[in-house]
Amino acid sequence: MAYAMLKCARYREAPLSLYSLGTAEGTMARTLSELSGGKILSLSCSPNAENYKCFMAYGEPPAAEFFVGPFHRLTKDVLGSNVRLANFASGFDFILEDTTFQMYSPNRVKQIEFVMQHLKEGGIFVFVEKFRAVDESDYMRREWQKDFGFKARYFPQEEIEKKKTAVLNMMFNNEVTLEEMFHAAGAHFKHCVMTWNSGNFCSLAASNSRENLNLYLSQMADPAIPNEYVYEPGLYKSNADYAASLQQK
Repeated sequence: MAYAMLKCARYREAPLSLYSLGTAEGTMARTLSELSGGKILSLSCSPNAENYKCFMAYGEPPAAEFFVGPFHRLTKDVLGSNVRLANFASGFDFILEDTTFQMYSPNRVKQIEFVMQHLKEGGIFVFVEKFRAVDESDYMRREWQKDFGFKARYFPQEEIEKKKTAVLNMMFNNEVTLEEMFHAAGAHFKHCVMTWNSGNFCSLAASNSRENLNLYLSQMADPAIPNEYVYEPGLYKSNADYAASLQQK
């Protein structure tokens, strides 16, 4: 996903703008700004001041900015009135929502509507979320697979259980089904495609520009996910296939 954005930036004369909302210390956005040599201007946000300290730990990152506060406090007025953020007042080419909406509310239509104020015409909105399954038993089986087949390699069991109690139970109440998410995205975008799935997690890319979405998808490598973790393969074998189909239409 990040590499596809980096390659998209190379096709442009003007810098590409990226808004990464709620993604902790903004590691990916900050790195993209540095690797691109300023071809990607990024803004990250988080309500936790500790994340800002990590963001600034090695000095002021080139071409990357940070807003301390939740995404729903970042309005056009705030962007326009802040000297450091004023360059983003005209909007973003890419917006990345990475497991952020599910920390606040299940109302995806309104959440997307609010953040859309920052998306340029023809821009791409990328969603990475954890989704409810139609059958709750399927959801739980995928959770067990994640906890015991993957996370157990890296975390002790008591730490896994602690996270379930502190975060995951609350987050579950704000998750939506994949169908509900497609309807919410469809209320704002003409095109939406799944680019990645692993267990209960999926990534979607949406845009009103077929051409821009086609370019983004064509730059993505196929996800390196073991088959046993893939439950939502989508309509196409690969992102390149989907991009080719868009080009033919």
